[in-house]
Amino acid sequence: MNPALVQAEIAQLIQTLGAIGTPLQALLPAAAVLLVALAAVPAWRPLLGPAVAASAFMLLLGEIVLAWFHWRLYDLAVVVSPDTGRIVGRVAVPLWVESEKLYVWALALALMAVLIRRHRQELLPGVAVILAVLMAGAAIWGKPFTEPLPSFLGQYLGYLQAMASGDPARMFGAYQGMEGARQFYYNTIYMWVHPPALFFAYATFAISFIATLIMVRERHSAFETTAYRWARLGYLPLTAGMLLGFPWAIIAWQGESWWWSGKVNMSIMMWVLYTALLHARLYLRRRGMWRWVATISIIAFLVLMLTYLATYIVPGAHSYL
Repeated sequence: MNPALVQAEIAQLIQTLGAIGTPLQALLPAAAVLLVALAAVPAWRPLLGPAVAASAFMLLLGEIVLAWFHWRLYDLAVVVSPDTGRIVGRVAVPLWVESEKLYVWALALALMAVLIRRHRQELLPGVAVILAVLMAGAAIWGKPFTEPLPSFLGQYLGYLQAMASGDPARMFGAYQGMEGARQFYYNTIYMWVHPPALFFAYATFAISFIATLIMVRERHSAFETTAYRWARLGYLPLTAGMLLGFPWAIIAWQGESWWWSGKVNMSIMMWVLYTALLHARLYLRRRGMWRWVATISIIAFLVLMLTYLATYIVPGAHSYL
């Protein structure tokens, strides 16, 4: 491996991604504003379905571009032993880390919104508003096309510089850090199952949340049933994703008190609330129980949002501060 050559090729790859993806990244906030406008004005709502479908197509197109970027990066991001000079592996960076988290969440919700636009049109305005927030956040905050994977690329480019330095101590230290990240973070099976299961669940819970709000407004049981079905759909992926996160935490955070992390504890709180929601619905026929179900559903989604934000604002093992 020639570190200088690999660094130059990665720089060229980032430049190509920016050239392809910058127009799309600029369109996402504009599309978000359009979705909010169509959702807010009743006379324009017949156009909301096609606008949601167009947004889903745009997000899917961008995801294909990002998948191409990750595939090319996989070819370049090799880890070489400083002792033997041999390649010990390649870093497989998933499509749902760092700057691409909100993008994946938006894509999942957009595809689900396309499914409901014909059968549950009443949900579409509210779902479109949440989708707009995610799309705008993905473009303005995430910047997946113009500032891709800042943490990974910072670490890997630092590794390449260390390998080019010729300093044995520096080379070995950078190798240990990069190889540890490759084995226990990027390439581990937990990374390829845990986050996508959670983002799928988050998208279903967003739809359940909107259905709950309409149920409270309309006082119609049909919307409660819809809210329940979407919450039920997301509950198993949420549970499976959290259970898979436990052994991953033991492996990845050895020696750290990760169980005190704010993100971890808020995730457990979110799971308890959605468990309580599904359990409370068993007693829906009791007088006034629908109010408790609605209240738990709304609180659970608010805690979900706080759980996501906790990654960036609450210190701990699961923090990006």
